[in-house]
This record gives sequence, C-alpha cells and structure tokens, in this order.
Amino acid sequence: MDALTRTIKAALLYEDGRTLDSVVVVPLIGGCPPGEIRVATLFAGALAYDVYELDDDEEFSSMPAYPYRSTIPLTTADLDD
Repeated sequence: MDALTRTIKAALLYEDGRTLDSVVVVPLIGGCPPGEIRVATLFAGALAYDVYELDDDEEFSSMPAYPYRSTIPLTTADLDD
C-alpha cells in the first residue's frame, strides 16, 4: 500500500483463476481494495470491459487477487447513460 496516494497493486488473473494476467494500481476505498475492477478492452471490435472480482487467495497475499469473471460489451446506446 502506498500511504501517500492511498493505492495498492492488484493482481488480475486469467479465467483459470491462477495465472497472472497483469498488475494494476487501484485506489483503496475506506482502507480496503475495491470489490470489483473493470478494465477497458475490445470485444468484436467494440468497446467492452473485462470484469475482475476480488478473491481472498493466499498465493497473492502481497497484493489482492482478482480473477476474471466476465466481459461486458458496450454499444453506442450505452453512451447516453
């Protein structure tokens, strides 16, 4: 945890829940890591989000682990919201 910026490194895991996809820096919310992380991606050539959910995994004890859960595609209709 970075005490000055109130951020922490989080491990994003591939669908198998064990293999490291990437590491991102996320803000702490009330001193805790967020329950979900959304990362912008492409799905069939359109904007989408990969969703990762917090998992309590001892293997990544130095940083919270977030296994991949789903991809949420967006359409131009979503831009009005």
